[in-house]
Amino acid sequence: MTHTVQQFIKTNNLPQAPSKLIVAVSGGADSVALLHLLINLDYECVVAHCNFHLRGKDSDNDAQFVSELASKLQLPFFIKDFDTKAYAQTHKLSIEMSARELRYNWFEQLRTEQKAAAIAVAHHADDVVETFLMNITRGTGIHGLTGIKPRNGNIIRPLLHLTRSEIEDYLKTLQQTFVTDYTNEEQIFTRNKIRHTLIPLFEAINPSFKNTIQATIKHLLEVETLYNKQIETILPTLIQPYNKGFSIDKELLQKQPAINSLLHEILSPLGFSQANVQSLIKCLNGKSGKQFYSSTHRIVKDRQLIIVEPIQEKEDTIYYIEKNQQELTTPIQLSFNYSTTNKLVINKKKCVAYIDANKLEFPLLLRKWQKGDFFIPFGMKGKKKLSDFFIDKKYNLTKKENTWLLFSGKNLVWVVGEEIDNRYRITTVSRKILKIELR
Repeated sequence: MTHTVQQFIKTNNLPQAPSKLIVAVSGGADSVALLHLLINLDYECVVAHCNFHLRGKDSDNDAQFVSELASKLQLPFFIKDFDTKAYAQTHKLSIEMSARELRYNWFEQLRTEQKAAAIAVAHHADDVVETFLMNITRGTGIHGLTGIKPRNGNIIRPLLHLTRSEIEDYLKTLQQTFVTDYTNEEQIFTRNKIRHTLIPLFEAINPSFKNTIQATIKHLLEVETLYNKQIETILPTLIQPYNKGFSIDKELLQKQPAINSLLHEILSPLGFSQANVQSLIKCLNGKSGKQFYSSTHRIVKDRQLIIVEPIQEKEDTIYYIEKNQQELTTPIQLSFNYSTTNKLVINKKKCVAYIDANKLEFPLLLRKWQKGDFFIPFGMKGKKKLSDFFIDKKYNLTKKENTWLLFSGKNLVWVVGEEIDNRYRITTVSRKILKIELR
């Protein structure tokens, strides 16, 4: 078996011996076998054990077993205790997901401290089948159907080609004991229900069910390779930088043959669900302004664009510009230059505003748009709500939210980067001019 594991490691370009590895050892048959195999292959092994305190004394007994095993094999041993239930409650996660986050975060910390090449975990062929079925029940894209990979970042899985029965037979030849986690027999966890209920049902229909699934996954891996190449070709044509996020051209997207898959690949890494993707597709030709949220990002469906950007806290801060101040660097860059003239200035640049300085009340105020804001657009006499001005200019939601307004007292002087208020324009009687430039 040592030879087959060595071949699997070479074939999948995993770190070669004598690399230093953090070996995750729970005390179960799989991880104990992994540890022995890696020792026999001359790796420098560091044993790591997590005590999640989910099974009372049994959890402590497992920790004691792993500690004694590491001592017997004369290997460095590290243990970490977790209050898993409290973590799950605080972060609103399942026990399974909480344990996963806790252990992998600690493993990576330990790997860095120990300057190890990778973290070795004991997933095997049966886990691949179970994960495949679990992902189907939850809903997934092509990547979820290709099972567990031999390597994921700093995590390596040298036993993916071995079955659970092969692993246990190997331990028998070594006369090596291991601990049994009785929760693996309980069906309160999703994976255990799949392992003990669903798979036996499939095996009653097809005794070679596991082999069939593994063969299917190998085929899907090839399909995934072709799929990834096509995605890599298409996405650059659809996505462009937009503010602090990016935009997707709606018209180009709708010309693609697989909109659902494309949006899934773009949006799922940002925490958006398949339900979000389906809802977005349904409203593509509807009114603009529809929004969708993940925990970290927001989607805004505009007229021609789908805008995706990080969620930002609402900007309620007011910034002040004192008289004779020459520049403002936060939150935007503005320069202020005074001059005296009796000539009218013709301005064709939206990033520059020429203001009658004698009409200003200092300090000037810079803030974001609020409901009820209005001004008198340049060349007009009547008031106009800023919300109506935004509609006329076809501002989308994100552009409205990112527009800054310059005030003198309670009066809006300049929609920054767009238009000045007519009351502050330069006239034949203006004698002191303030030039404000957006940089």
